[in-house]
Amino acid sequence: MEYIDIFDSNNNSMGKVKEKMQAHEDGNFHRTAHIWIINNKKELLLQKRSASKKSHPNCWDISAAGHIRSGESVMDGALRELKEELGVETKEEDLQYIVTIKNTKDPKNMEFQYVYLLNCNKAEREYIFVDNEVAEVKYVYYEELERMVQEGVEGLLIHEEEYQYLFNYIRTQQF
Repeated sequence: MEYIDIFDSNNNSMGKVKEKMQAHEDGNFHRTAHIWIINNKKELLLQKRSASKKSHPNCWDISAAGHIRSGESVMDGALRELKEELGVETKEEDLQYIVTIKNTKDPKNMEFQYVYLLNCNKAEREYIFVDNEVAEVKYVYYEELERMVQEGVEGLLIHEEEYQYLFNYIRTQQF
């Protein structure tokens, strides 16, 4: 069982801890980390979720993402998710903070999503899928991914608000 901290609608700790599935069932706010990997060619790494995932199996998604465990900082959770899902070990100072999104679209998944970008030039074959949550990865040039999002390509999980912040951030940065 995985336990997570519960927050109010303003992202303040309520001093409560719940099992992750129960927090979802109860519609409690909690925190997640979303980490996008970009290489020097401005290609973003997409992960294909494994067939065994409960939600959105076999869909292309964020490079690495996950829930922040009870008592864990958002940054520690982000670094843990990178290692668990992709075998990537990095440091806090390597992650570029983009935005925190209050996601209320699904009453069973009320999240504060902390979005980060990591510059990493590993080849696709160098990623290691440690926890069997990821089936494969691929790089997609960010403008191609933007087109895929606009067209609503089947099999791609769409995080509209997050993509807007991500693409705007990439356009203004040097890699």
